[in-house]
Amino acid sequence: MRLSAYLDFAVGEILRMDDPRPIQSTDYDTCWAARLTNPDGTLAYPDVFRRLMSRQRPDGSWGGQLPYAHDRIVTTLAVVLLLARLGNRQQDHAQRSDGERYLWQHAGELDREPNRTVGFEMILPTLLSEGRQLGLDLPYAQLRHYEKERARKLGLLPGRQIFETHTSALFSLEAFAGEVDARGVADLLLDDGSMATSPSATAFFLGRAPGWRSRYPRSTAYLDDLIGRYDGLPTIAPSDIFLRAWALYYLHHGNLLDNRAALLRPIHEYLLERWKPEGVGWASVGLPESDDTAMVLLALRRAGYAVDGSSLLAYERDDHFAVLRHERDPSISANLHILEAVGTLPKKDRARARDKILRYVLGARRHGSHWSDKWHASPYYPTGRALMTLSPHVPEEMGATAHWFLATQRDDGGWGQHTPTAEETALALLALLEYHRAVRPLPREPLRRAARYLLATERPFQESYPELWISKALYAPTVVVRSTILAALGLYADTFGDEDGAGR
Repeated sequence: MRLSAYLDFAVGEILRMDDPRPIQSTDYDTCWAARLTNPDGTLAYPDVFRRLMSRQRPDGSWGGQLPYAHDRIVTTLAVVLLLARLGNRQQDHAQRSDGERYLWQHAGELDREPNRTVGFEMILPTLLSEGRQLGLDLPYAQLRHYEKERARKLGLLPGRQIFETHTSALFSLEAFAGEVDARGVADLLLDDGSMATSPSATAFFLGRAPGWRSRYPRSTAYLDDLIGRYDGLPTIAPSDIFLRAWALYYLHHGNLLDNRAALLRPIHEYLLERWKPEGVGWASVGLPESDDTAMVLLALRRAGYAVDGSSLLAYERDDHFAVLRHERDPSISANLHILEAVGTLPKKDRARARDKILRYVLGARRHGSHWSDKWHASPYYPTGRALMTLSPHVPEEMGATAHWFLATQRDDGGWGQHTPTAEETALALLALLEYHRAVRPLPREPLRRAARYLLATERPFQESYPELWISKALYAPTVVVRSTILAALGLYADTFGDEDGAGR
């Protein structure tokens, strides 16, 4: 099959938006469902418990495919606590012991990673406190400094107001087990029954309520539906805005949206119907934030709709744009998305916003060549986005970044922080192709090798991708990852023609 024919088929599959599992499940979120019990003390979801136990890794850990310490530590600790509470088989005791050993051996790796998982400094101390109560053998002293960080973070939050109104802190409700009666936040459940679109926070909430199935039928149905579709729980649900806007973002950059009006119209209408004056979030039922707001603005503007990006100004800070209120660390990628959408701002604000973002992003570059980001475990995500977005504004500044990409390509043509992955390779190839087309020509051979790496074994439609996106655990948004891969291949075909397309 020629590459053009394959892309036509694959993009159509993405744009139909009918994937029942658009985001892969995580061991962390699944663990909270496995904790739930019936009134007689039996497991509410015994199959979920068994599947989770089967996912322990040879080193004793649970978590994503790549050895990201924050993900593996918080996930393994959560499962160890689950086993301490509900594991009663000899095998359960052995698996718990292996998990405890992993925590002792790898706790020191946390300081080596630039970005933590969401709420890590809040969740980890809460889980450790539970471990103390259960008498578990854990590296408490080694991790004690997170308790001080937790106290400082609580000082930044608006006191008990976080349990009286919808705030981003509710997404990590399990982190507040000692501060709030979870039943007292029942009025903050969203219309779909979820707690802040977080399956794990929802499961935690239900676990604190006797007779939870009958008492909170909508939340129970929310979990039952997810468990019925996944092999566990995803880290975010729903994520309807995120999946649509980000898929369109990548497919646009791959020049893959022409002549697809019939498939695009329902997506654009979906986004328009859910647009609010204050912007949108990753889900139509959730809180607005700047990152998805910018992506929806881009999608609609590129489709020819008149859109007003004034809502983005609510996130402007002294030297950057925030994603959420009460945010501690800014996001490089979110600022770049706002820069890309700067044309939707009122004219009087555009130059100021542009210059502010340029100063912030260029000032955050590491070793003059690359970036890291709070939403993604790989530097290839923010660095690829930077090469694409900054080149039209400061092309003379981006040569070192393009060179960094070429210098870090693996022998097999792929890119990867730990090991080559299709997603990281696609991020690199897409960025390099845009730079090649708009700024200066690059050697063709590295680009050809990358395209052939992506085409091996039809990677865009494999079922499981290494988890690289950062939430409370690492996760993989399958639809977005596939769109990234297709975009890189699409732009490659548009740049060099279809002769390399089969390579298979």
